[in-house]
Amino acid sequence: MLTGGGTGGHIFPLLAVVEELRMSDNSCSFHWFGSKRTEAQIVPEAGIQGTFSGFTFSYRKLSLSSLSYYLRVLPAWLLGIPFWTALTAIQRFKPHVVLASGGYVSAPMLMAAKAAGIPIAIVEINGVPGRVATAYASKAARVYCATEGIAAQFGRASATAKLVTGFPVMKPVLAPSEARVHFGVPPDIPILVVQGGSSGSSHVNQSIAALIGDEAFAAAHGRDLAILHQCGASTECGPSQGNKAWPYYRMVGFDKHLSSIYSTCSLYFGRSGASTIGELIAAKLPAVLMPYTLHADKQQYRNAEIISGVGAAIVLEESDSAFIDKLRTAIEECIFGAQGAAMREGYMHLQAGGAKAIAEDLSVKFGRGKGK
Repeated sequence: MLTGGGTGGHIFPLLAVVEELRMSDNSCSFHWFGSKRTEAQIVPEAGIQGTFSGFTFSYRKLSLSSLSYYLRVLPAWLLGIPFWTALTAIQRFKPHVVLASGGYVSAPMLMAAKAAGIPIAIVEINGVPGRVATAYASKAARVYCATEGIAAQFGRASATAKLVTGFPVMKPVLAPSEARVHFGVPPDIPILVVQGGSSGSSHVNQSIAALIGDEAFAAAHGRDLAILHQCGASTECGPSQGNKAWPYYRMVGFDKHLSSIYSTCSLYFGRSGASTIGELIAAKLPAVLMPYTLHADKQQYRNAEIISGVGAAIVLEESDSAFIDKLRTAIEECIFGAQGAAMREGYMHLQAGGAKAIAEDLSVKFGRGKGK
């Protein structure tokens, strides 16, 4: 039983593990417990059936403006509807193990698994472990951590339960040359890939719009740089093709093949979600990161530190008045200068083979009824 969702960071790591398990043991079966958000579309496309419930929840400071939100969402939780929905899914599917990646939607499944005596395993790839993962770490039979730094934060989990695996990352579906064809990018031009997560980011989109609207920058690089811009599935996107100044500008809403092109790109610019960090490590792609500022725990800053700490990324603050100037300089130095090659060398200190490590451990520890 797989559970987690809301964003790509809770979905793609689990799909990467599924990918490895399918390769090693085609008798494995899977069911996903999630919300009706992003996972309800992506998971069935991966050939996995699921229980996708309409209940929702997000942490908000109690105020008059948030009161109506809580009055709308709390009754379902207080009545136990998410828990009973999860328990019904367990009784129907009868899993050997529940593998959770976090997010509010995984909480009722973890509660139900505990009540039903089903072993729990947690995958954590965020620089700051999430609330649900932290709450259930002491109850988990296994806690898979992408880095030693993440593992160190699970003080409540037993030392024997924690396993450092590296980042679980899905294998690219398309070869680099096929990805260029898929996105309409010529084979002989450097690519700046831009994205703000599966849902998009207005700050990322506004930044790249300002950059390509800079006449001096367009005159210098408009015809020798391709920009592949994923504006987000829930974002109102502009024209998908470039103009005379930027003939190789391409915009998409959301495309599951975006990471397939990373290994042939010259630079990444965007948010620092945990699954994106794993994809950057796998592709050894130099990055300019603009962490999301409103997480109370500064999660994306901690994620960014994982690769900026080895020199593979530059971190810029969206509130910096000189942001566009610094972004322009970073692009010129990393794509058209020597800095990009030096940044790639930093990735030698990081690993992205977590999906295989997790799959192998799941098979050994929980396969064929083990762990019950």
